[in-house]
Amino acid sequence: MNVYIDETFFNHALMEKFIKHYPTLHLLDEQHISQAELLIVSPKMVKRDLLERMNNLKFIKLLTAGYDTVDLTYVKENKIPIAYAKDVFSIQIAEDVFAKILYFNRKLGSYHEQSVQQKWTFIPSRHEIYLKHVLIVGAGSIGYEIALRMKAFGAHVTGYKKRLLESSIYDHLIYETEELYHALTKADYVILCLALNEKTYHFVDETFLNHMKKEALLINVARGDIIDQDALIVALNEERIRGAALDVTSPEPLPFDHPLWRAKNIFITPHQASSSPMMKERLMHEVIDTLDKFLQGQALPNLIR
Repeated sequence: MNVYIDETFFNHALMEKFIKHYPTLHLLDEQHISQAELLIVSPKMVKRDLLERMNNLKFIKLLTAGYDTVDLTYVKENKIPIAYAKDVFSIQIAEDVFAKILYFNRKLGSYHEQSVQQKWTFIPSRHEIYLKHVLIVGAGSIGYEIALRMKAFGAHVTGYKKRLLESSIYDHLIYETEELYHALTKADYVILCLALNEKTYHFVDETFLNHMKKEALLINVARGDIIDQDALIVALNEERIRGAALDVTSPEPLPFDHPLWRAKNIFITPHQASSSPMMKERLMHEVIDTLDKFLQGQALPNLIR
């Protein structure tokens, strides 16, 4: 069976692991990609003009968790199974969420500035995670890892998801918009882990923000377009919420003169939450696990439906 895999995601040792695990697969170079039956790539490569040339394509395996740039209409019309990267980025993104919360709670930005200036000035910390209400909007694999750590901190955790979910890690699971808005009125930390699609574009709008507590933090480790940034800028500048920590924006990179940079109580990082020394190894393990299941005709928990 012919397979094309984007080797730029992996080092030599990991590619050797892949080849050793699949000795009967024929690895194609990019020049012969149209002959591939198995396509293992980033979403940016899954374009209609390429897919139309791939007459023998049987399966697409994405190397990222996000898939908002994929032409899913074409993929579904042609009944091509497609799977995203599940559980590869969840651990490091969960740790990043805590870094962002503690940045605000422990006044780390102010203390860093003081350290550079060789100043010793006490600034009171007025917020904790312990016994606080955390709302995870998008209770998937990333949400699970965040919830697991939040419970260790002693927080009360609510998860929001559109489909029914069985999980004991959450104190409460909600599924309806009315329930979500009610949860927002209680949440001290609102963490966005949603996939971006037509239904979640600007999911965080003025109405959403108006339901948040004045002392609440908003953290986005999903996609920039989940948030209506104009509405967020107004909410921050009017101090209707405590602050926002964003690892993603719209567009990316965020232009130098974009007003989001100048909003009050904002902390922006350049889409780095998934960065980890373990990322490539986890990704190859997940690729092999997914491919094994597909080749053996097993159900795929990471299939995009």
